[in-house]
Amino acid sequence: MNFRSNSSIGVCYTCPNRHFRFCKSLLNGSSNEFDAYAVKNLVFTAKQVLYHQGDMNQELFVLREGWVMLTRISEDGKRQVFRSVLPGDILGFQQYLHGPAIYSAIALVDSVVCRIPNIVKLCSTQPEIALSLASAAACDMMLTERYLTQITHRSAREKIAFMILELYHRLRLQRLNRGYSIHFPLKQEDIADTLGLTTIHVNRTLHALKDEGLLAIHKHELTILDYAALCTLVGSEFEMLATN
Repeated sequence: MNFRSNSSIGVCYTCPNRHFRFCKSLLNGSSNEFDAYAVKNLVFTAKQVLYHQGDMNQELFVLREGWVMLTRISEDGKRQVFRSVLPGDILGFQQYLHGPAIYSAIALVDSVVCRIPNIVKLCSTQPEIALSLASAAACDMMLTERYLTQITHRSAREKIAFMILELYHRLRLQRLNRGYSIHFPLKQEDIADTLGLTTIHVNRTLHALKDEGLLAIHKHELTILDYAALCTLVGSEFEMLATN
């Protein structure tokens, strides 16, 4: 893993994610074994790989700021985008914490990742942290299942509408939206590899949604122009997105 460590960025007590999910459980835990000042901030530049699929995975990370994309390469050499990791999300948590990474992680923009020390020991002595990790894993699994539903049963319009709303709601939860606008560093091929579409199909569908006045994309900023219309496309899935 190539990175630049920067201990001056701040500690857990000043982190904007400290009130959310796993970070909150770390700071509010009953154990004195977690040392917030031992957390290391690792700085990655845009397009830099945090770790590769198959690398031995021995640490747990939380994305402090930025945007990271998780990808896998299949046996036939095709790339699949697993999901986007947004601020407050966990990286590196998998079935075998000390086994090879099941996906690669790449920073789409300049990003800061927090390395959490002694996570196995913390989980063994502090049930609330273990429960928080299990909850985060369940949320990730539920999101993955929803994407699988989109890939197998929905049209291209419905798939892209779902992805846009899903990302918008996650960013809004972290107060990283500007009204109905969000930073959107994903390329069309990233969208295609996430949703099981071709890049040409994504391009045509995005143009259609723009022409119909549903959204606009300009210089890595996506703006939802007709929120209700996108919600109609997503249907019942939207209700689950809006309540999580």
